[in-house]
Amino acid sequence: MSTISCACSSSILINIPMKTALLVGCGSKWGAEFTKHLSDRGYQIDLLSGSDFSYPNVTAIRINWFELTVDKIKELVPKKNYDLIFFNQNSGGSPNDHYLKPGNELDVGQWNYHNWINVQLPYYLVKHLATTTTKVGWMLTGLIAGHDANMFQYAGYATVKSANLHIMRGFSQFHPGVFFAINPLWFPLEDYAKDAEQITSVIESLKLTDSGKTFNKNGSEWLL
Repeated sequence: MSTISCACSSSILINIPMKTALLVGCGSKWGAEFTKHLSDRGYQIDLLSGSDFSYPNVTAIRINWFELTVDKIKELVPKKNYDLIFFNQNSGGSPNDHYLKPGNELDVGQWNYHNWINVQLPYYLVKHLATTTTKVGWMLTGLIAGHDANMFQYAGYATVKSANLHIMRGFSQFHPGVFFAINPLWFPLEDYAKDAEQITSVIESLKLTDSGKTFNKNGSEWLL
């Protein structure tokens, strides 16, 4: 674990351990603000993203999502004892409203690859990187509750997020560490910084007894 030095008196230097985080898909929009906020709080971050990103304490691992394989992951992602692993990637998911219409065929191979990026990749990373002290989180969506029938157009997106919810719950039953999920509701541009701060506060307050739970971004429990 990396350390930062704190001059607590004229004669004493104390090395304070820096928390480490692996962030997946947090290189643009709200995710970028979240990454910056964690860095400002002293996290040493490995960022797996398709976006260009540069910020102090962040090692950006630029990837092409559709060329990502297990072997490539082994090559790119360092083996560390992370304090936090957080999944915020979104490659889509398929099928959407276009492919659900008559006459529009979906490439099943492409559909399978979206499933690999959004569902199987997190599973693989957790199995190989999570430790007894790691907090592991997924960004979800309220769409998985299925209350609004008009949201059928996001069927693929809702499907992969639902799979992540159940995988998270399964991990919480069989693995040590704290497994959780966040329902963001929405991320207004003007609230990016506030939401990043709020969600970080929720994550840092999680205890072992919270493993397997889902939370709204304000910290209240999201009961599905």
